[in-house]
Amino acid sequence: MHEILAVVVGCAALIACAPDTVHTPISLPPPYAALPAASPATPIERGQRFDLNARQQRTVVVGVTKWMNDPASVQFRAVEAARNSRGLITVCGLVNGRNTARSYVDLSPFVGVLMGPNADADFVLVGIGSSDRERTEVTSLCRASGIYGA
Repeated sequence: MHEILAVVVGCAALIACAPDTVHTPISLPPPYAALPAASPATPIERGQRFDLNARQQRTVVVGVTKWMNDPASVQFRAVEAARNSRGLITVCGLVNGRNTARSYVDLSPFVGVLMGPNADADFVLVGIGSSDRERTEVTSLCRASGIYGA
């Protein structure tokens, strides 16, 4: 549980740093918004590569798309997942779409966690890296989770 909280809290802090023109600010939905903060020293457990099934892929797409300003323009690339020893599935990838000015923006990394039982899982998006700093932080969280090879 502390690992989930570490990912959620770490990414939520990253989101609050800079405004984004591609997606709306991310806030954790209930019941996840009520979870206590994890200690900053809580490590993220590295997982093993995991292939998402079709239902999990749809859940990720829906979970990311609802935070985008123009959901019809959203495109995904390089979506990967890792499952740790407790079954927690972290998902990372790249997403782009149109900003409020209706122009396309570069691919931005995202990170989130599949929560709940397989059939009823939610994808809790914890961060989309829009600024250089956020991109670095999201990519670092993905690598620490066992995604992107590091």
